[in-house]
Amino acid sequence: MLRDGTAGLSWGQQLDGEPLVTGMSTSGIKEVLESNYGQIVECLSPEADCVLEEAKGILSKGELDLIMSKRTNVEKVSILLNKLMTKDNETCKKFFETLIIRIQDGIFPMRLENLFMAAGDHEVLWSRELSESNSSGATNSEVELVATDNPQTGRKRKAAKAANQKFTEVKRVRKANSCQAREVKSCSTAPFTESQEVDMSFQAGEEYLNLPAISDFAEDYKSLMVKCVSEKYEANMAKEDQMKQVIIDQTFRSLTMKDGNVAKLKERIDASRDDVLSSPGLEENQDTVANLTEFLSKKHVSNCRVHILLGKAGTGKTKLMHKVCYEWAQGTLSHFQYVFLFEFRQLNLINKSIDLKSMLFDLFLQPQRNSHAVFRFIIGNPEKILILFDGFDEFAGKASVHTAPVSNDPMAPLSVGQLFSSLYNGKLLPGCTILITSRPKDVLSLPLDVVGQVGEVSGFNQSKIEEYARRFFRDSKQNHQAICHLQKNRKILNMCYIPAMCWIVFLCLERLLTPCTAEPKLPHTMTQFYIKMLTVFLSKGTTSKRARANTETRLLNKHREDIHGLCELAIKGLQESKSVFYLRDLLSEKIVDFASLYGFLTTFEVKTIDQNQENGHAFIHLTLQEFLAALHQMIDNTISDQVLKRTFSLKSKWTSKNDLRHEFTAAIHVFLSGLASKGCKQFLSTLANKNEAWVQIKQKAILQNLQKLATTNLTGPKIIELCHCVYETQDCDLAQEVAAQLKSKFELRNFRLTPADMTVLTFVINSGASCISLDIGGCAMDLECVAILGTCKNIEVLVFKSRKYEDRFAGTLSEIIPKVSSLKKLILTSCSISEMGITHLASALKICHHLEEINLQDNELGDAGITVLVDVLPEMGSLRKIELGDNNITIDGILRIANTINTCSNILDIHVSDGGNVATIRFFSSSTSNPINRSLSSSMEYEGSHETPLRKLSLVSCRLAAQHVHALGEILQRCPLLGCLDLSGNELKDHGLRRLVDILQDCHILKLINLSNNSISEDGVLCLASVLKKCPWMSAVEVSLKHDQTVFLKFSEQNKDTEVRDELNPQPMVFKLSGTGDSKIMPAPLKKLSLTNCCFQLKHLEELGCSLENFNDLAELDLSNNALGDGGIEMFVKLLPKLQVSRLINISNNFISLAGVLCLAGCLNHVRNITEVEVRLQRVNEFQESALSFETQYGKQDISVPKKIRLEDCETDVETMGNLCLILEQCSGLTELDLSNNALSDDVITELLNHLPNLRDLKILTITDNIISPEAILLLANSLNICENVLKVEVRASGRASIRLEKNVYSLEGNGKKPDPLPSQILSLKECNLDKRSVESLFKILKHSKDLTELDLSCNSLGDEGVQYLRDSLPKLQVLKVIDVSNNRISPAGVLYLVESLYTCSNVTEVEVSLASPGRSLIKFARRCEKKVCSVKECKFKERELFKLFSIIEQCTHLTELNLTRNMMGDEGLRSLVEVVTNLKDLKELNLQRNGISLAAMESLLEACMACPKALTVRFEEPWITGEDAANLTQCICTHLNVADIGVKKSTVSIRLVDEGWRLANDDSTRIDPGAQHPSLQSISLYECGIEAPQLLRLAPIIKQCSDLVELHLFRNKIGNKGAEILAAILPVFQRLKKLSLEAIDINSQGMVTLAASLCKCRNIKEINLSQNELGEEGATELGKILLGLEQLKKINFSGTSTAAGLVGTNRLVTGLSNCTILEEINLDSLTLSDSGAQLLADRMLKMAGLKKLNLRSNSIGWKGAAHLASGLKSCPAIVEIDLCGNTIEDVGVMKLADVLPVMKHLKILNLTQNNITATGGERLAQALKQCPSVEEIHLSTNKIGDQTAKKLSEALPKLPYLKTLNLHSTELSSDGGEILAQHLALCSSIEVISLPENHIGNKGVMELAMALQKMTSLKTLDLRLNRFDDRVAAELTAGLVCCPSIEEVILSWNDIGDEGAVRLADALPRMLCLKKLDLEGNKITAAGAEKLAASLHQCSFVEVIRLWKNKISKDREHSLQEQDSRLNFLSV
Repeated sequence: MLRDGTAGLSWGQQLDGEPLVTGMSTSGIKEVLESNYGQIVECLSPEADCVLEEAKGILSKGELDLIMSKRTNVEKVSILLNKLMTKDNETCKKFFETLIIRIQDGIFPMRLENLFMAAGDHEVLWSRELSESNSSGATNSEVELVATDNPQTGRKRKAAKAANQKFTEVKRVRKANSCQAREVKSCSTAPFTESQEVDMSFQAGEEYLNLPAISDFAEDYKSLMVKCVSEKYEANMAKEDQMKQVIIDQTFRSLTMKDGNVAKLKERIDASRDDVLSSPGLEENQDTVANLTEFLSKKHVSNCRVHILLGKAGTGKTKLMHKVCYEWAQGTLSHFQYVFLFEFRQLNLINKSIDLKSMLFDLFLQPQRNSHAVFRFIIGNPEKILILFDGFDEFAGKASVHTAPVSNDPMAPLSVGQLFSSLYNGKLLPGCTILITSRPKDVLSLPLDVVGQVGEVSGFNQSKIEEYARRFFRDSKQNHQAICHLQKNRKILNMCYIPAMCWIVFLCLERLLTPCTAEPKLPHTMTQFYIKMLTVFLSKGTTSKRARANTETRLLNKHREDIHGLCELAIKGLQESKSVFYLRDLLSEKIVDFASLYGFLTTFEVKTIDQNQENGHAFIHLTLQEFLAALHQMIDNTISDQVLKRTFSLKSKWTSKNDLRHEFTAAIHVFLSGLASKGCKQFLSTLANKNEAWVQIKQKAILQNLQKLATTNLTGPKIIELCHCVYETQDCDLAQEVAAQLKSKFELRNFRLTPADMTVLTFVINSGASCISLDIGGCAMDLECVAILGTCKNIEVLVFKSRKYEDRFAGTLSEIIPKVSSLKKLILTSCSISEMGITHLASALKICHHLEEINLQDNELGDAGITVLVDVLPEMGSLRKIELGDNNITIDGILRIANTINTCSNILDIHVSDGGNVATIRFFSSSTSNPINRSLSSSMEYEGSHETPLRKLSLVSCRLAAQHVHALGEILQRCPLLGCLDLSGNELKDHGLRRLVDILQDCHILKLINLSNNSISEDGVLCLASVLKKCPWMSAVEVSLKHDQTVFLKFSEQNKDTEVRDELNPQPMVFKLSGTGDSKIMPAPLKKLSLTNCCFQLKHLEELGCSLENFNDLAELDLSNNALGDGGIEMFVKLLPKLQVSRLINISNNFISLAGVLCLAGCLNHVRNITEVEVRLQRVNEFQESALSFETQYGKQDISVPKKIRLEDCETDVETMGNLCLILEQCSGLTELDLSNNALSDDVITELLNHLPNLRDLKILTITDNIISPEAILLLANSLNICENVLKVEVRASGRASIRLEKNVYSLEGNGKKPDPLPSQILSLKECNLDKRSVESLFKILKHSKDLTELDLSCNSLGDEGVQYLRDSLPKLQVLKVIDVSNNRISPAGVLYLVESLYTCSNVTEVEVSLASPGRSLIKFARRCEKKVCSVKECKFKERELFKLFSIIEQCTHLTELNLTRNMMGDEGLRSLVEVVTNLKDLKELNLQRNGISLAAMESLLEACMACPKALTVRFEEPWITGEDAANLTQCICTHLNVADIGVKKSTVSIRLVDEGWRLANDDSTRIDPGAQHPSLQSISLYECGIEAPQLLRLAPIIKQCSDLVELHLFRNKIGNKGAEILAAILPVFQRLKKLSLEAIDINSQGMVTLAASLCKCRNIKEINLSQNELGEEGATELGKILLGLEQLKKINFSGTSTAAGLVGTNRLVTGLSNCTILEEINLDSLTLSDSGAQLLADRMLKMAGLKKLNLRSNSIGWKGAAHLASGLKSCPAIVEIDLCGNTIEDVGVMKLADVLPVMKHLKILNLTQNNITATGGERLAQALKQCPSVEEIHLSTNKIGDQTAKKLSEALPKLPYLKTLNLHSTELSSDGGEILAQHLALCSSIEVISLPENHIGNKGVMELAMALQKMTSLKTLDLRLNRFDDRVAAELTAGLVCCPSIEEVILSWNDIGDEGAVRLADALPRMLCLKKLDLEGNKITAAGAEKLAASLHQCSFVEVIRLWKNKISKDREHSLQEQDSRLNFLSV
């Protein structure tokens, strides 16, 4: 073949010379080689070695190496033959002749040898004949060969008519030989697999293919193909027309060209159901409809040459492929030379390798002559070839298309899959056009990146169905009936969209609508239709209705076996993924005959590779196969209901492309559901030959599966599939149940919805009892789908979202939404709705009075569309909210939205921002004046809330400028009751601001105007000051021009005198003022002006002063962060008297120096109403910062008004301090002076202390964060002597010092004045590094102090010498209370010095020493020593030191308590101590715990005590006291007659001895005989000390002798049932027994029975504790019986006892309480009373007037039981505690309790945690608590009581003066509830615990709580976990916590506290002196915040732990911080 435009040569020119004959010979030998390739490989492979040996002479070394590299002989021979094809003709021919001669065994068959030997001879003969023909007159032009690129290619060459007959015979012989060779060719495999080999092969083939192509053979083949195709398809058309099938020339199908974006197509198919391309929907309106010619014409074809046609099964893809062939044959597709059609069902039969030529000719059409020439033409002209592959979804090898190896060698034998992949990827026939048909989901198996076009065969639409019906039904009446039925039944109509299904449906309808049928019962579901189709197909020939009715059952019985066989075939096909069957697949020929006869199977011929024909069979449609498969599962005996349950599942059609298991099971679950309907019982019973009960079992299994599936988490497609299944059942009850389960799950995303889908969805929704939310996003669908929704009555929320819906969709939607009366919320976001669409919608919306919320965001409404919509808003009275953002609106549109606040009276607020991208209008509720959602925007979060909601208008970042102010003003002037106006983020500038200010007085704004970020300058700001003065109802102006500008104008409500509270963060430096005048003339309202970060200088200050002069209503002025400097401060101070600010002035950060500080300090004298001056100067990068603020308080001016000055970071020198003190001496009323962080030197401190007596009104002087030297410590201590007003001096060397003073108060006595005695003085010098020398100097100072009561010298370095000096100096000191010398590095010798003080100083009453961490050394004093105590613990004495201690103790003759715990004295030490103890006549308590003492030593001590009888309590604790040893010890103790009480708790023993009533008749006897009694022993308590039954058995005889025993306790000892028997034997002895505690002693029901029999004899018992044991029914019954006789019983405790028998035993136990009328305490925790038991208990409680405690936790009590208990409690006025935690009393029960609460005047504890209580019950309870004044604890955790209850509870709090605990854990409190609760908690002065975790009180609630904390002086625990607050309230919260002096635990975990909050807390920690635990886990604190906390801990020795787990701190930083202070806990526990 010639290429690249090379001119072709005529045969006349080629025949002139000899070379042509040689060339013809070459082509002859190579033609033989090509035609018999496979057989030659097979013959040569066994002799490969010999063959290669012969080939060495003609092959190069490289060629030989390539051949020898192959492993198999077949591969080697294949490559050898390919190389031979590249050699010259003679070489190739001689090689084969040599092989034939040398290999004697006959390597080739005779036929092949003859071909090789004769190769070339026939060509020479043909050449000669042709030459003769030419010589006889034929011209060269009659035989012409043209180049393939020439336009004339394809023109048939005129054949030479003079051809010799002999040549013809030779040609026939060659053709026959070629056919025979083809039979053997397919035996070989493809010769190459690696890329290099493929390239070599291709080169060999290319050289071969470059041989000349003969065009006349190509034209002959085309003519043959046209003829065959035309004849075949014309015959098929006639046949189909007779059967009324849809034939290929009927243009009912639509071919749609899809979007060319193949990647987008893949996404659509990936995320879609199988029917995604079933019909064009709204989302695909850009697709174009085309015919075949357009689809395949060159103008539409891109560079890619692979095209795909998609369509559902039955849409006519196969017939369309036939039509392509037919139209090509008719000349339509003339640019294609050949069209080849291959069906994959045919290719599936080929299981051997073939080459391209075999596939084209053997499987489609064989050329009549010279197939090689035709094939060469095809290879040379691929662009003229169209190959059709039909039914890719049926291809068996589709899963391997991606991975199949490809080849570019047309001669290579390949598998079918490899051939298809090579053609598809352009390796074979590059440039040819390939058209593939497939079902949509299967196309994902193809590499879509090479696809050029995608088309869709969409089947019928409704109009085409009607057109086809007119052709099908010849009777017009039948046609009308059929169409009407389809229109009524959307499910059946949807079936008809598929042409094949349409034909089946019409066949059935034709049968059912025969003229003799009056009122035919037509099917309504797919299953019903297929059942009817089955009987219709079987009843061919029956005409009358009666005849059919009589024969249907008979026909089913008659053909039962055949139907079973057909069903088995169907299920087998589905299991094996087969839709085409061959004879080998069929179960029997009888089935084929039956199915073909009645039309269930279609039969077709399939051509095989060996030219044979085989019959294939397929069901007439895939759904019929699925129906029969489902039918098989329902009627087959071998399939049980359990198997059905396991195998039934929804097929959502989202199966993976590699998941072949469900390939053909798209509808089988639907048919199974349909067969489960009640109407199918008889049908299934007949076919199964079973009764209906058998059928019903299977049907029930399917229905149960559907019910279960509804409860699972289903995707959108599976929801639709479930609805299809439910619809098929036609079971309304099932539909109702499914709808109820799916109520909140109707979310459909990104898949196609068909009208049938909407029909079944509507059926399920309408069947439900409640309304649902339907969310449809990105789902393609027809407008018919929208119309169907109009029949849905239970939709409450309807959501649509897709940019493809547009105005047509809006128009259709507007027709249906008025019909959906339940619809409350409509969301149409991103739907491309424009003005036209909204016009339709608006007309519908105004009559939709049920709609409450509309969302139209992200559409294309524009200004015109917005106008249309807002005009109808006044008519929509029920509307609550509408969203209009992102709709391409301008400022005009924004103002049009704003104007609706005037036209629509029920608007609550309008919010527009981001140029209209956000636009929301909210409305008032029709039932109340409150809005649905009163939450404010984040920028307004600090605003207070009002009872009456005000309207709000927000136009944020809307590009409003000065020119728009006039239009805006007109809107505002007409708007009444506008609460807030937000114009932030616009472009008003100064000019616009002035215009707006001018119109403000005409506006009715009641709350706030936000003008932030409007490019306002300093000059514009000043105009706002005058506005504040002029506008009477404006309360505040707040401006900051730094970074993001903030400008707020606040208003106070008219007719109310409200105080505006500063919600901003407090400034660090403050001046406060006290106002003058009477409160009765207080101006109203108070106003605030804040002008911060405005770069004000002197000129601005002057102008501001003029504006504010005589402004009497100004309460606060904030000028912080400006640039005033010292000059400005001086001017400002002069202006102060004129400003008349009544509360606060803040001038922080104004660059002032010390001169300015003194100027400000002077204000305390010059301005009478100043109360506080606070200054802090910080030096940061050489820049000074300062802050000042002033506060005024109303009231009468008095000279004693307290004033405060705080100077921080001011670096004061002696001169400055002197000047400052001179100023302060003139200030009357100065009570507090704070000089923190000022680096004061000793001289400065001296100067300060010299002036201290002159500061007459001073109460506290504070010096913190200052380096204090030892000399300064003594100076400060000496202040006790310098100033007689000093009460307490506290100094820490770490930098903290404070002096508290109290002014002398004189009282008249006689005629003179006598000072009252001063309170005692305290000196605390902790951590001051004091040693002996320091103490000596200190004591010289203290000698002169006469009123010192406490001296704290702890944590210093006194050592033993210092302590000795202290001991010697004690008599000289007049210390009255205590000296603390803890942690002073003393040894045991120093301890002895301290103990000696007990007798060296007569005033010492107690010495307490412990050298173990944390260490404690105290000396306590009393003027009258009534008792003396010596406590020496863990001092590690040596033997000599211990004896020295004993000798010291012996001198303390009046010692009353001696504690020697943990000194390890041992037995020897105890023996020495015994002598001392016997001599201490006043000793009452002796504690010897943990001293290593043995049992023998203990006994010797007791014997010594018996010799000297006295009342003494002795305590031991040793690790060996447990189990057997504990029993021995107890036995030993019991033998001593003066023992009154024995207590063993774990390893601790407590023995109480008495001094009389123990001796026997024989006075000299110290032992008792076995029969003696013990009148003194009254109590035995053995608590968790390992006593078991054997030990108890040994103790029993001793205990039994204690007949006067009053108390017996055996807590937590596992004595078991055996021990119960022992107890039962001895209990009757104790007639005086009053208390018996047997908690957790491991006994069961049997042991309880044993005990009960014995307990009945203890008539005087008052308390029984049997908790934590197993009660059982029998035990409970017996206890119930004996309780009837225990009339003295006051307390019972059966908590935690298990009653395995249930309620019977419990009820009997409760019944036993009938006679226990004096019961005071009932503990039945976890006993499971239930309502019946509660009723029994309540009846008994009617007689228990003295009942004080009722514990019924976790008793399964419901509201009925609670009601009974309430009636019983009415008779218990003395009740103190009620615990019903963990029950389910609900609102009804709690209301019953609330009714009786007023009777309970002594109630202290009420616990109703976790009881399913809501706001209804909570409000009633809170109301009742008002009448319970004694309540101390309220627990309502884990109840959904919400803000309503919080409001009512807050009203009750002031009436609960003793309330200590309020637990509202997880009660759904919001910020409103938290706020109102906090306000009233401030009135609870006794509150100790506030627990509010897991609520949502937020910043607003915490802010209010922080203010309330300032009054909670008793608060100990505050829990605010998980409450959603952050740093914005940190300052207020810490300020409040500091005011809680008793706070011990603060839990702030799992909030949003960051570093700012951590710093605030760190600053406050040193002032929270009782704090033990701070929990900050789960916040946003970084390492910086944690470091601040760690640094603060150095001053907080009282803090035990700070939890910081789960914060933003790295592990390395956590480790280093924990090393810094171990109290920082970063662990989860």
